[in-house]
Amino acid sequence: MSVFRGSTHAWAVLLAAWLLPAQFAGAQPAEDWPFEDPPPPLLAPEVTFPDYELRQLDNGLQVVVVAAREQPVVNVRLLVRAGSTNDPDGLPGVAAMAAEMLDRGAGGRTAQEIAATIDNIGGALSVGAGNDLSFVNVLVMKDSFELALELLSDVARRPAYDLSEIARHRQQLLSSMQVSFDDPSYIAGIVFGRLVYGQHPYGRPSTGTPDSLRRIAREDLEAFHRTHYLPNNAILAVVGDVTTEEALAGVTRALGDWERGELPVPSLLEP
Repeated sequence: MSVFRGSTHAWAVLLAAWLLPAQFAGAQPAEDWPFEDPPPPLLAPEVTFPDYELRQLDNGLQVVVVAAREQPVVNVRLLVRAGSTNDPDGLPGVAAMAAEMLDRGAGGRTAQEIAATIDNIGGALSVGAGNDLSFVNVLVMKDSFELALELLSDVARRPAYDLSEIARHRQQLLSSMQVSFDDPSYIAGIVFGRLVYGQHPYGRPSTGTPDSLRRIAREDLEAFHRTHYLPNNAILAVVGDVTTEEALAGVTRALGDWERGELPVPSLLEP
């Protein structure tokens, strides 16, 4: 019985401790609550950006190197200054499909071989496009840095745009879009973009429409890639367990022979 009393006493103490602050809080003058003014803002934490090196290869490719030696990994990301705003008139979705097809066969490797190569080294490869940029991203352990650059070079410069892969991806996009049409938030996003941006390309769905997806041909993808995927229209970031010298040497070997080209004249107004 003494144990029960001790336990009850402990709970009583806890309850009193919990109620006591509330009692004093309730005794505060009414004019102190609610507060009419917002609390003062917290001090912003100091942000220190890492040191970086910015170089440019002879072909115009800009290279940014950031040494981060905490983990033996390296992240390589290529950004191409072209996205859905550069889609041909009346054919939205070309930039997105051109980017999404990059790793579905390139440089003599099939889609399956590319996936197997990156999986075997425990890395990750991703591709995609937004409104203004397209990207290729490779994340690997340091000892696979050279292979990462080789894969990135093939994927970015030599996509196969295989007809069977295009047909398969087109069907996947159409099926996904059909599901999205039942999602109110997706429809709201499409309508919002059109209302805010009007006829500016920002107002178009970057992934295209069912009609445009059915009309996009291999030639459209190749033309977009040929026009925009150029070293003088791109920037490459190398972040991880590498020195500037190692990074630049590897990038030069993998991408130094990428031929620069003439860029189209921008014709868009600000949204």
